[in-house]
Amino acid sequence: MKLRNKMIAINLLIILSILLAVFTIILKTVDNFNIYTIHQYLLNQSNLSQTYLSEYFLLKNNPIEVLSNEIASLEEKLKAQAGCEVSLTGLNVRDPSPLQKSALEGRKAYLITKVGENRSIFLSFPILAQGEIIGSVNYSYSLYQADEMRKGLFIVLVSLFIVASLGSALLSFLFSYRMIKPLEKLTGMANDYSQGNFRVIEDIKTGDEVEKLANSFNEMGRNIKKMITELKEEQEKQKKFLDNVTHEIRTPLTNILGYTDLTQKVDHVAQKDKYLDYISGEGERLLNMVNSLLELSRLKRYELAVELTDTELNNILEQACSLMRDRAEKFGIKVSYDLANVNAIVDGDKIKQVLINLLDNAIKYSEGDKITVRLWKETLVHISVKDNGKGISQSYINSLTEPFYRVDKSRSRKLGGSGLGLSICREIIELHGGEMNINSIEGKGTIVTISLQP
Repeated sequence: MKLRNKMIAINLLIILSILLAVFTIILKTVDNFNIYTIHQYLLNQSNLSQTYLSEYFLLKNNPIEVLSNEIASLEEKLKAQAGCEVSLTGLNVRDPSPLQKSALEGRKAYLITKVGENRSIFLSFPILAQGEIIGSVNYSYSLYQADEMRKGLFIVLVSLFIVASLGSALLSFLFSYRMIKPLEKLTGMANDYSQGNFRVIEDIKTGDEVEKLANSFNEMGRNIKKMITELKEEQEKQKKFLDNVTHEIRTPLTNILGYTDLTQKVDHVAQKDKYLDYISGEGERLLNMVNSLLELSRLKRYELAVELTDTELNNILEQACSLMRDRAEKFGIKVSYDLANVNAIVDGDKIKQVLINLLDNAIKYSEGDKITVRLWKETLVHISVKDNGKGISQSYINSLTEPFYRVDKSRSRKLGGSGLGLSICREIIELHGGEMNINSIEGKGTIVTISLQP
């Protein structure tokens, strides 16, 4: 059974059960009230009749004989007085009814029973003459009007029950439609999600938990869609990374195998030494590349330990500049620095490694004659490496920190670059919770800015 049908059935069952109970109580209460009113009326009339008969037999010498002789006239008088059928019986009545027995024993008793199509109420009470019981008076009051009222009320209540049932069914249908329709939309959305269609539903405005559920579905769909997009991008990056790794490793291996083959074919010692130098250089380049790949892999998995301590950054940066000054001078580049006295909670060795890598890139690729390193503190701690070289096109900026990316591939290989340096720098800085930004203007130079928490 569908949920909508279940809701309608449950609502109808509850509402109709309540209506049936209420209508039964109303019918029973009204009928009991009518019977109670008639019973009280008969009790009052019985008191009047008892008083009348007691006074009537008060001066009679033989009340029993008088009762027997005048029973018909007394019945007429009492009938006119009580407004119902009245019969009198003496002490010698044959087969007295239970009511008559109770009356002859001095008690009033009544009984409601069905006579023909309608009910009647019977009331019996004793006839007292000069302090003695000489017979009984028996009232018989038809409940025809009460029965007709009960029938009329029953018809009205049945009619109301039918109308209420139809109204309840209609309201239950509308209520269930309002409740189930959004759920059906959510079911359709879930089916679409299972097939990869992460659509958004905007027209569920119930103002209750169903709307919150719909909003959660929409948010989930957006997040899944975003996640899938990111996974596809990451998959594409990994594929590109793998292609680059394969290509970069294949090149030195091809060179090594080629020079090894040439070494075996020549006899001249000087020529062999030259080829061996080539083989050694390519092997060293390959080893450096593998080491860089391993370091980058550890950084991305956060397996590389970062020992954060309170570090005097100006000393660390000054040491890095001093280490790279001689190398820069070979390229005709002057390294200067402007370092404020700044402390930060960092891994000093890793920050030093980053700066050396940035200086090495500036020395090899900038083609300028000056590199300036700055250290200052605002809300964050900032380190910048600026050169006055040829600059980099804006179309390349966003790709510079990708593994194996090179702006000038032939020049990078000639200078021994693997294309992993900036990727490692970025991972180290992000591991510190910081950011690394690259800005460049062609013909004016490049500046790399690192921002760290103090």
